[in-house]
Amino acid sequence: VTTAANEHDLNQLGNLLHGEEQFVSADAGYQGAPQREELAEVDVDWLIAERPGKVRTLKQHPRKNKTAI
Repeated sequence: VTTAANEHDLNQLGNLLHGEEQFVSADAGYQGAPQREELAEVDVDWLIAERPGKVRTLKQHPRKNKTAI
């Protein structure tokens, strides 16, 4: 499936699925996919990356256990 540059790939996600998927792996641009009306019937495990800002926040979290072993 190809689209024009001004159309988001998420709009064509339903056309890319054939119905036999067990999981869908995607980048952070697809975070809204499981909530879309046309994909509500799709029974898969969604493996969608976190947005970079969220990952940065997680990396900055201080350690909880700083004691030496």
